[in-house]
Amino acid sequence: RRHTRCSRDWSSDVCSSDLMYASGEESAAQIADRADRLGLMATVAAEAVEVLAESEVGAIAEAAHRAKPALLIVDSIQTSTLAELEGPAGSVGQVRGSAEWLAGLARATGAAVILVGHVTKEGSIAGPKTLEHLVDAVVTLDGDRHGTLRTLRSAKNRFGSTDELGLLEMGEHGDRKSTRLNS
Repeated sequence: RRHTRCSRDWSSDVCSSDLMYASGEESAAQIADRADRLGLMATVAAEAVEVLAESEVGAIAEAAHRAKPALLIVDSIQTSTLAELEGPAGSVGQVRGSAEWLAGLARATGAAVILVGHVTKEGSIAGPKTLEHLVDAVVTLDGDRHGTLRTLRSAKNRFGSTDELGLLEMGEHGDRKSTRLNS
């Protein structure tokens, strides 16, 4: 198992991490505070995750090339931008261009890439419908705003079934498999 072996200022050209989390939604400090509340800062996970507070895809790609993560999570595709494209974050061109660029990054580096996306009030992926055609799987996590139960389901999966459903329960340490179901 490999862990982060890079300086936080990206000064090392030879470094790797298990996971890079690029957030255009929150600062690194906000993410660290949440991880601390969930009890993750005292675990090996704290050392295995490289956090990058960035929404510009070129900067994310540069950091990923240096860190060589096995997994890159971009949160969210709707806040991601490409400097060479016109339009605001979340526009059709920016979402499509960012997703295509990140798919190319995955092919070039061999890293798995997860694009976190928003859904509309109607339950469809925000942004262009073509986004669904650029990815291998579309997985949704749904829940009642005031309840603790969440469902995890796949709407598209090029590698497996979409007939399964996960039931999770939000607790003090985050979402966990629910034991509420009766057989």
